[in-house]
Amino acid sequence: MSAALTSLDPHLKRLVDEGFEIEVRNSHLIVRNVPYVTVDGVLARGALTCALSLDGIGLTCTPQADHTMYFAGSTPCHRNGDPMRNIINSSSRQMFGDMEVDHYLSSKPEITHRYENIFDKVVAYEGLIGGAARSLDRSANARTHAKMMVAADDSPFAIPDSASARYRIGGVNRKLMGRVAIIGLGGTGSYVLDLLAKSWVTEIHLYDGDQLLNHNLFRSPGAPDIDLLRGFPFKVEYYAQVYGRMHRGITPHAIKVTSANVDELAGFDFVFVCVDRGSSRREIAEGLLRLTIPFVDTGIGVGLEQDALDGCARATFIRPGTPWSEVQKLLPFGDDSDADDVYRTDIQIAAVNSLNANMAILRWKRWANYFRDERNEVNSVYMIEGNSISNRVTR
Repeated sequence: MSAALTSLDPHLKRLVDEGFEIEVRNSHLIVRNVPYVTVDGVLARGALTCALSLDGIGLTCTPQADHTMYFAGSTPCHRNGDPMRNIINSSSRQMFGDMEVDHYLSSKPEITHRYENIFDKVVAYEGLIGGAARSLDRSANARTHAKMMVAADDSPFAIPDSASARYRIGGVNRKLMGRVAIIGLGGTGSYVLDLLAKSWVTEIHLYDGDQLLNHNLFRSPGAPDIDLLRGFPFKVEYYAQVYGRMHRGITPHAIKVTSANVDELAGFDFVFVCVDRGSSRREIAEGLLRLTIPFVDTGIGVGLEQDALDGCARATFIRPGTPWSEVQKLLPFGDDSDADDVYRTDIQIAAVNSLNANMAILRWKRWANYFRDERNEVNSVYMIEGNSISNRVTR
């Protein structure tokens, strides 16, 4: 959430105008310097925080979807030092967003059971905790007028990421930050981009030298933007504009990756290879191994068998240092058409492309320790007819 957008929110702005020290960080609100009474009956200051409920353009929702908040500090107490068990739901040191908190608080408005806006919510909780402090010192107040509003956001998104705050996975998301590339923006590659654009990866570089044609749209995600299709744009330029509405740092490269230019990929943290020719796959694989870049190579094949479609989807993970002899066993490098080889048939459908992209993304996220990985497989093949996935693991 940018500082400019935050300042447009009337309820956050009202908090600032009344003197609260607030910080908006990755769709979390932090209210600092909240006075409270400790178990020893002395005054101290802590912080209130909650995930912001946001609408489609990043403004705080009215009414608020969640009535709870977290508190960072020792146990907030009444004037006599008794813990505020009326609002403390549980107590434990944990991470919430980017900060450590100590207490989970719950206090619903009596009539509506929901706060009308974020301003009312903050004032209510500060009143409960700070009111006890003011009974000891009338000047104890979170309205310090000491700071203006601070907006700190390292999110790669062009829109607020309220989902990470809502489900408390901000720390896990940051494991994906880095530079990745997609080679090939055909069916599978475009679905890989769709999934990457919803992740916390920092930069997404697109490599494909082909123009976007009508038939490509039937094996790619979403509905086409007709205005962007005028003039037969390159695939990478079209998709960079479409997904740039959601994710910053998408860079198009309207070139075919070959052995002559593969060194341009040096410095990437991960690469998704989504090409359909074995000779191109070989050149790219050789280059990425030499550059010590981990990558997932994808491949699908669908053919007509007894008046029904059949085939498979494959995702192969190659880590740096893998012997070339092993790579040759895992990746198909042939270009000749072969009716018996489902990797090389020409029929492609969106359901298989999207599945193949999901297989690739899931393997990358397990490599990044975003998802747990107990198998450490190097090759996965989904068979349509049997609805089964076979895995090959490293020995």
